[in-house]
Amino acid sequence: MTELARPLETGWLPDTPIGDSLLRRFVANQADLQDHLASAVGGRSDRTPGVALSDSGVPAAYLNQAVLLRPISDADDAVLDHVASFYAGSAGLLLSPWPTPDLTGRGWQLVGHPMFVVRGPVGAPADARPGDVNVRRAESADDLALVERIVIDGYPAPELDGLPANRALGPALLGSAVRHWIGYLDGTPTATAASHAAHGVVNLCLAATLPAARRRGVWRTLVAARCADAPDLPAVAFTSDYSRPGFLRMGFLPITRFTLWAVVA
Repeated sequence: MTELARPLETGWLPDTPIGDSLLRRFVANQADLQDHLASAVGGRSDRTPGVALSDSGVPAAYLNQAVLLRPISDADDAVLDHVASFYAGSAGLLLSPWPTPDLTGRGWQLVGHPMFVVRGPVGAPADARPGDVNVRRAESADDLALVERIVIDGYPAPELDGLPANRALGPALLGSAVRHWIGYLDGTPTATAASHAAHGVVNLCLAATLPAARRRGVWRTLVAARCADAPDLPAVAFTSDYSRPGFLRMGFLPITRFTLWAVVA
């Protein structure tokens, strides 16, 4: 019997090397990032060839994410059944790097189409930090509690308000590949952002800025600091249209739009 030939490479076969494309590197990075966030607070994770799932156990959908590991073309794809089962009784987001079928028939809600942006490994962006702006890495549980507070007020994420400190961002993150940063304007903490360097890219993620500090250079300085922390790696992010112009001014290129669905149990 002749052994079946391997299918033509699509970039998303189960055994495709992670380094096959920058997008595949990001997908693997994002999946691991979500696992770190969930694990640090005793949450749940699961992974199949089609999807990576995480649930931090807090009512913030952006901390409970299903990352598709391959494209889907059918609203009845079994991978979506697995997502629905995993988030039964809780809330989550489905992140697809590709367009998806209409999933409203499952009761899910379309959140939007954030832009995936990339900046090559050409060193840190030029330091254009205003004199009244400083940033530093979070290095303690108290720092992470401060990050939580900024996220609650700046993202905003009112669903996290009232939870115990470090319930969303556990101290175990301090020893992981996920790094959180705090931005200060005139000595006052006003912004935060995170980075995750893995699989050959640094993923710029989980950013929030208090309203009074927006357009003051804090966000830009946080981008520069995270790029400088991994200057030999391409920097990647998925971003709203509100933040997209800032990324483009810093040398990032718009590559493709993702698809975000709120998984409604």
